Amino acid sequence: MSGVTARSEPSVNRESRARRRPSPAKLVPAEQISAKRTVVWLAPFLVGVVVLLVALPTVLNAYVDLDDGPYVLEKPASDGLTSEAVAFAFTSVRPMYWHPLAWLSHELDTELYGSSPAGHHFSSALLHALTAALLCIVLIEMGAGHVPAVFGSLLWAVHPLRVESFAWIAERKDVLCAFFFLAAVALYLKYKTSGSRRLYTGWLLCGFLALMSKPTAVSLPIILLLLDFWPPRRQASLLRLTIEKLPLLAGALAVCYLAAVGQSQAMSLTPVGSFPLRLENAALSSLRYFGKILWPVRLGCFYPFDAHLAARWGIVSALVLLVITVVMARQRKARPWLLIGWSWFVITLVPNSGIVQAGRQALADRFTELPMIGIVIVLVWAVSEWAAGSRSRGKVAVGITAVALVALAILSVRQIGYWSDSETLFERAIAVDDSAYIRDNLATKLIEEGRLNEAETNLLAAVRLAPDEYPHHNNLAVLYGKMRRPQDALAQAQIASSLAPEDPSTAETLALARLGVSDYSGALQSFDRAVELGSDSATLAPVINDTGVSLAQGGRMGEAEALFRKAIAYDPLYVDAHYNLVHDLAAMGKQVEAKQALEAAIRATGPKPEYQDFMVPAPPMPLPGRR
Repeated sequence: MSGVTARSEPSVNRESRARRRPSPAKLVPAEQISAKRTVVWLAPFLVGVVVLLVALPTVLNAYVDLDDGPYVLEKPASDGLTSEAVAFAFTSVRPMYWHPLAWLSHELDTELYGSSPAGHHFSSALLHALTAALLCIVLIEMGAGHVPAVFGSLLWAVHPLRVESFAWIAERKDVLCAFFFLAAVALYLKYKTSGSRRLYTGWLLCGFLALMSKPTAVSLPIILLLLDFWPPRRQASLLRLTIEKLPLLAGALAVCYLAAVGQSQAMSLTPVGSFPLRLENAALSSLRYFGKILWPVRLGCFYPFDAHLAARWGIVSALVLLVITVVMARQRKARPWLLIGWSWFVITLVPNSGIVQAGRQALADRFTELPMIGIVIVLVWAVSEWAAGSRSRGKVAVGITAVALVALAILSVRQIGYWSDSETLFERAIAVDDSAYIRDNLATKLIEEGRLNEAETNLLAAVRLAPDEYPHHNNLAVLYGKMRRPQDALAQAQIASSLAPEDPSTAETLALARLGVSDYSGALQSFDRAVELGSDSATLAPVINDTGVSLAQGGRMGEAEALFRKAIAYDPLYVDAHYNLVHDLAAMGKQVEAKQALEAAIRATGPKPEYQDFMVPAPPMPLPGRR
């Protein structure tokens, strides 16, 4: 890699340049201008084409059960670009962020492709290819030659760490954010030398669009300020440089606030460890990212947070990071690109470092989307400097880089295959770094497919890995209910309820488990507790009614009466429960109570056709059991 050029900043300001009389322009043949423009745009175009070809196999993949449903298959995104969906995009912080542009892109895809995953995958792949082309332009604007810029942008774009961002449909926000982030940087680099108001408006607008795509763009104002010092240094005061970025900084602060609100509502900001532990994990994860950049062979969709991380690893990692920073800083005059690239890596990594924990992961491949650009800057300039020593070095650099890019592209295509469907994705994650969270997700998928024994194996493994996390016990109780193992279901439901006594889902599961062992009074108490904690009583009424029907058909009409009355209490408009109660009372010979129940039913729901059986005197009949 060779051909790095450096642009020098004019020593006079714009005002003094404006007062000078422009020198006569030198006429250049139109053919030369056209050829020059072609060369300028050929490099990013070729980058975009290569990256699109590498990313294109994603169109063969299905949706995965990691947020693809809420983002694409559920309302409002599944309705397309309706007025309600657009309003939702700008007013909601669901599921964890305020990212209206991401919502709008999913809604637009629904308009274009419907619910077909191939179209949604194609849009993400195309956005990733365009982002790679933009990175090539940014590197050229920073002073890299065309060949180093091409190699650098390809190194970033075909690296397997990128796959998670474009192969995961729900992570559309990641590729959108990177696209507008780099668009803002590209326009800002041009603005540095021209001072054009149009360019100022352009990079500011792209910055806002990046913030509207994903909150990780909050680092953009600092990155732009960093680029004021290289390449090359702007001749302006730090105060002035800061003031021009204040609108973007204000937008970043607003997005931070909205992200905190959204994640607190989603309960994703619940700390998974103490603050010192999160600091240790942030330091260690930064070095783990280096390892994954250098040797990207064991990549998964989830790396669990280690709550028992030894303090020495955090301390050693922090010391290594400090040493790297000192080395880079000492080279700031001779090789300013070292400090700029390293600072880019650190600054853009901070929002996803886990210091403010969002989610249960220790790190994630997608978190390197922006930070790795800093490493690319260091590599492009370092290799170019080394290759400039001789022509033979340049050939060696080109050869090694080409081989590395081919290897990375092959690994990326393989990584895309792991995202082909939920089961493949989860099994790969378990093979890389086993976790209760992924085991539970895989079990849920297996239950949907009726593979209950395999689901049990994974839920038992989840319980073993995280015995104090109630969802795994709760889901195991539900599974045992489906497998007609009522005693096992009750045991797991009781554990889940003891671990999370204030969670309505555990109260519901315990109620169902008690129904399974014929503890009807206990079940009704648990249902009441679930409603008290926030469960929707109307959704519980059918379960209680159906259990009552089964009891009544088995001749246990007295016990059925209590269940029908509870179902009516939970949903006064539930016609079938009213019908069953009247019939149950009549079958037991309680004619007066049956008449009173019928009158109450008509008052609550109106004179429904279902009640016609009771409008004329008739002998008691067996309960038909309306479910």
